[in-house]
Amino acid sequence: MKISVRTIPYQYRHAPVPGGGFVTGFVFHPKSRQILYARTDIGGVYRYQFAEKHWISLMDHVKAPDRWESYPLSIALDPRRPERLYIAAGDLERNYLCRSDDKGAHFQYFPLPAAVHGNHAGRATGERLIVDPVCSDILYFASQSEGLLISEDAGETWRSLPVGQHQGQAEPDLSFIWIHPDSAVHGRSQIIVVSTAGAANANEQGQRGPSLFWSVDGGAVFRVMPGQPQPPSDFGNYPGFVGQRCSFDGTYLYVTLAAVGHSWAGWSGYACDMGGRQRGCVMRYRFAEDGTIADVRFITPDLSFLTGETEVIESHAGFGGIAADPARPGHLICSTQCFDPDDVIFYSDDSGLSWRPVLHDLSIGRMDFTGVPYMKPQYNGGHNLIHWLSDLKIDPFDRDRAVFNTGTGIFMTENLTAADRGDEVVWRPSCQGLEETVHLNVYSPPAGPVQLLDIIGDLGGFAFTNLNQPAENSFADAEGNRYITCLNADFTDDCPRYVAVTARGNWKGKTTGGLIWSEDYGQAWTRLPDPSSLSPRIDQLITAIRQPNTNSGWTALSADHQTLVWCVGEGNRLPADAVVVSDDLGKTWRQSRLYGEYGQILSDCGLTCKVFADRVEPERFYAFGNDSSLYVSDDRARSFRRIHCDLAFPRLELGGMDGNMPAEIRLEAGQCGVVWIAAAEGGLWRLTLNARTRQAVFERRSAEGDIIYRQGMGCPLPGRFCQTLYVNGFIQGIYGFYRSADEGVSWERINDERQMFGDIRSICGDPRQAGRFYLATGSRGVLWGQPLVPDDPYGGSAER
Repeated sequence: MKISVRTIPYQYRHAPVPGGGFVTGFVFHPKSRQILYARTDIGGVYRYQFAEKHWISLMDHVKAPDRWESYPLSIALDPRRPERLYIAAGDLERNYLCRSDDKGAHFQYFPLPAAVHGNHAGRATGERLIVDPVCSDILYFASQSEGLLISEDAGETWRSLPVGQHQGQAEPDLSFIWIHPDSAVHGRSQIIVVSTAGAANANEQGQRGPSLFWSVDGGAVFRVMPGQPQPPSDFGNYPGFVGQRCSFDGTYLYVTLAAVGHSWAGWSGYACDMGGRQRGCVMRYRFAEDGTIADVRFITPDLSFLTGETEVIESHAGFGGIAADPARPGHLICSTQCFDPDDVIFYSDDSGLSWRPVLHDLSIGRMDFTGVPYMKPQYNGGHNLIHWLSDLKIDPFDRDRAVFNTGTGIFMTENLTAADRGDEVVWRPSCQGLEETVHLNVYSPPAGPVQLLDIIGDLGGFAFTNLNQPAENSFADAEGNRYITCLNADFTDDCPRYVAVTARGNWKGKTTGGLIWSEDYGQAWTRLPDPSSLSPRIDQLITAIRQPNTNSGWTALSADHQTLVWCVGEGNRLPADAVVVSDDLGKTWRQSRLYGEYGQILSDCGLTCKVFADRVEPERFYAFGNDSSLYVSDDRARSFRRIHCDLAFPRLELGGMDGNMPAEIRLEAGQCGVVWIAAAEGGLWRLTLNARTRQAVFERRSAEGDIIYRQGMGCPLPGRFCQTLYVNGFIQGIYGFYRSADEGVSWERINDERQMFGDIRSICGDPRQAGRFYLATGSRGVLWGQPLVPDDPYGGSAER
C-alpha cells in the first residue's frame, strides 16, 4: 500500500565557500553586451549577472543519479542569436549537446556521437564547440575521441570532418576550434583552424605530430599550419607542443601552445590540468584574403625578469590563456600556466611584439582577496594561491574588464587599461554565487559557537559560526598553513568542543597529513603524533600519509572524548590491519585486533574496517567492512568481534572513504547502539547493535523499491519525539530530498525540480534547529535547507 507523499516548500542557501574549484573557461557574447558564461569541471555552467556581480548556476536541476550535465567540456554562443546557448557535456557514457534558447533557463538535449567528460584530461584548453558566425544552423564540435564533427541542424545530427588524414591519419583528440569571422562564401565560413593532440601522426620516436591544422574550404581539407615548434627533446613521455587557446583581433590570430612533462593521461595529457612542468610558446598568424597564411611569428613573452633566460621562442613555462581586445586591435593579454615560481599575466599593446607583466604572485599587480578569507596569502604560505591559470578574456564591450580562471575560482579586474599607463592592475575574486567545492562529509554540532563542520576536498574544512558568511580559514596549523582534503570528523555529543579530523598535508608540504585535534569546536588545530613501530604495514602507510596530498584515513572519538581511533588509510580503503587506538592524544598508540564470530584472529590484509564510536557508551565502538561485515567492541576499540549480518541486508563495501562510499552510516545521537545506514538500492536500514551479546537487529525502514543514497538526522520536528530523518533518493519512484518524523513510516518531499544540486556526498540534520538540514555536494558546495513556512507543532507543515 502506497502512502501519499506531500511536498513541503523549502528554501536552500549556501554556507558560502566562494569559488574553490577549477573553472575551465569563459565565453563572452561577441555582439551583445553583458553576456558571460563560465564552465567548471564538476559544477556545470554559470551565467554572470553584471548588475549584481553574481554568478547564477544553470545546473541546479541536475539530479545525483544523472549528473553528466555537471561535467561541461565546452560552451558555444550564436553570434546572431544572443539567447542561444550550447553546452557539450557528459560522463563518457551519457554524452549530450545541451541547447537553450533562453540563456540556460531551459534546455533541449541531443546525443553526441563522441565521448565527453568535462572533468578529464584536456579540459583546460579552449572551446571545442563553435557556431558558424554566418550560419546559425552550422555547429562544429572538436571532440576528444572522434575528431571534428559538424552539425547542419543546430546540433541535432552530426557527421565527421577528418582532420590530419592528409598528413597521415585523422586525429581523434582535438583541443580547440576557431572560425575566421570574415571568410564566408555562399553563406558559410571557409577558414577553420583546429588544434589536435598530435597522437595519430606521432613519429617513430614517440613525439607528437603537428598540432595546428587549417582549412580554407569549410573543412573539406585540412593542412598543417606552418611554423609550429618542434617537440622539445627529452621532455615528457609524450613530447610535443599542443595548442591550448587562441584569440583573434581582426588582423592576427594569436595561439598559445604548451608541452607537458610526464603525464599519466597518455596522449590526452597536454593541458595544465595535468600539473607538472611545462614548456610553451605564443604564436601569431595573419591570413591573406584567399585564406593562405601570409605571416607567422613567435611572440613568446620574455620571462627573463624571473628566470634570467633570454631565449623566448620556446619558454620554460607553458602558455595557456590568450585574449585580444576586439575593440582595440593590438592590445592583448596572455598567461603562463603551471609555471614555478607562480604564473604570470602579460600585457601587450603592439600585437605581441613586446610584453610587460601585470600580475605575478604578490609582487606585480595587486590581488584583493576581500570577501574570500581562505584565499588570503597568510593562509597560503605567504603566496598568491593562483594555479592552473589556463584562460582569460577581455570584455568586448568594456576594455577595463577582464577575467581569468584558476583551480580555485574566478578573478576579475575592472581597470585593465591601467596597464597602458604603467599603473597597477587590481584583481579581485569574482566568486559570489560560484560554489564548486567538493564536500565529502558534513556535521552539525549540538552545542557551541560552530553551527556547521564542513569536511571538504582540496580546501580541507571549515567551521562555520555564521551560515551566511564565509568562514575564516579554520582547518590549519598555528601558522595558518592549511590542511587539505579532510575525510571525516568526530566529536562527542555531550562536549563537542573536542573534535578529531583526518587530514591530508598540503601540496607544498607546509602541513603534514595525519590526525588533527581541536579543543575549540574546530576553530584551531594541532596535529597529533603518529603511531610508530606497531607493525611494518602501519609504518609503511604512515610514511605514505606524510607525503603531500595523501588520504590519511578515518577517525572516531569515544563518547567521553578520552579514546581516539584512527583507521589509517590506504588510497580510498581502510585496511583492517591498520586500526590504531590512543588514550592520550597520540602520545602512545596500540594496534586494534579483529576477531571472527568464533574468536579467531582475522589477519587477512584484504579486509577493510571503518570505525564509529557509540554516541552514549564510551567503551563501545562499531566497525564496518567489506561485504557488509560488522564488528563490535566493548573495550575502547582494543579489539573487535565480528557479528552475524542479516542475510536480507545488502552486501556493500562499508570500509571505504573518499570516492569509495556507496553507503552513508550515521549513529543516532542520544541512543546506545542505534545505527542508520543509507544503502542506495538496498534502501534505508536501522541497526540496533549490542556489544556485549554481539547481536544485531536489522530493520529496513524504507519500502521495497525505494532507493536511499544518503541520510542524516536532526532534532525532532515540533510536536514530535523521534529525531527527524533527512535523505536523498527515490521514494515511490520520484527522486528528491525527503524527511521523516516517524523513522521512515511516512515521508515528506522537501525540494522541487529546480532544487537538485547534482552530486550529493553527505546529509546531516541540525540538532538544534527543527526542520533544518545540510547537504554536502560534489557539484554545488555545501547547502542548508529549511522550511519556507515554520513547522506547525499541531498540524505539520504547509503543503504546496
